[in-house]
Amino acid sequence: MGAGACYAAAGLQNPQGFLPPLPAAAMTLRMTPLGLLLLLYCLISGLSSVYTELLMKRQRLPLALQNTFLYSFGVLMNLGLYMGGGPGPWLLEGFSAWAALVVLSQALNGLLMSAIMKHGSSITRLFVFSSSLIVNAVLSATLLHLQLTAAFFLALLLIGLAVHLYYGGW
Repeated sequence: MGAGACYAAAGLQNPQGFLPPLPAAAMTLRMTPLGLLLLLYCLISGLSSVYTELLMKRQRLPLALQNTFLYSFGVLMNLGLYMGGGPGPWLLEGFSAWAALVVLSQALNGLLMSAIMKHGSSITRLFVFSSSLIVNAVLSATLLHLQLTAAFFLALLLIGLAVHLYYGGW
């Protein structure tokens, strides 16, 4: 959690430094309807992750067959919605090769996550997400010449410490 906060804090910087501090009156803690909705979203996301892991491990079907059932359902549902939408553009009209690359990478990500949920745990999945933040930041710095901040390196240290404590022990 601390690593995520540090990583998010790095995004609060502008070229002139950190954003100006808020006045003390604006710093009071409030729970808005949007905040409650986001809190509910986080709760449902966490519970669904644990439930998905339970379902994946409880079934004795091979992982490839589980993925076939899951993706077939998604494809049929989306195809049905497309067909029921009436006349319109062709199914893939307006999509570029970049869009196809995004779809392919997300499909591979789904297959990777299903393998993690079947053979690993929800904690492993979180470590994969955390590591993807690091890879994304390093690639952005390398390819897009973005500056990495001290908050990023603190997040990197905290993620490494969490991985060491979970898998390496003392």
